[in-house]
Amino acid sequence: MKTRDRILMGSLKLFNERGERNVSTNHIAADLDISPGNLYYHFRNKQEIVFELFKRYATEVGAFMAVPPDRQLTFTDKIHYFEATFKSMWEYRFLHRDLAHLLAEDDGLRKAYQSFSQQTLRSGKSVLAGLRDAGLMEIDDEQMDALMLNIWVLVTSWASFLQAISVASDQEPALSEAKIKRGIYQLIALAEPFATPGHEEDVLALKAEYLGKGVSDPFTLFR
Repeated sequence: MKTRDRILMGSLKLFNERGERNVSTNHIAADLDISPGNLYYHFRNKQEIVFELFKRYATEVGAFMAVPPDRQLTFTDKIHYFEATFKSMWEYRFLHRDLAHLLAEDDGLRKAYQSFSQQTLRSGKSVLAGLRDAGLMEIDDEQMDALMLNIWVLVTSWASFLQAISVASDQEPALSEAKIKRGIYQLIALAEPFATPGHEEDVLALKAEYLGKGVSDPFTLFR
């Protein structure tokens, strides 16, 4: 692996584990056993690393949010969208957890994020329209707009919500895979009222998969 890619992957790991504000370029260089000068040869500062990681995240989201041009969507596609959303939320969880701080610190990132958000909302609405056209959802245009915005708010704020309640309840601040996965359950619950008759059992099975054992009580998130 090239040094530049090693820096990005190492930074992502440390940002996810410790939080971006708790990681310096010296921490990254030491963890990778390279000199700070070697790191600065590839990235002038930590902001550039964060911005490059964001671009990779945005590219990944853009790829999986695409609607197949040559066929109708299926329930399997619906599962794919939830799985891909969970994967991206988990792999780039520091972006969601530290989002407000990151955007406040970097004008370029803020502008790129605004464009990314608008494009993702448009793509997400296309996915919902595709599910409707395939007979998997009963939803009008106004409901679709509201649902897509609610989904986006949940996706972008779930990690920071978990971080906040962990601090409030004196828990360890680290985000667990199970708690991120619970966010996908919440997404499915948002979309559930619009499922067409005949798919109820499929939706229930999907919810059960993401809810996990022993966490049916939502207040367990606060303990």
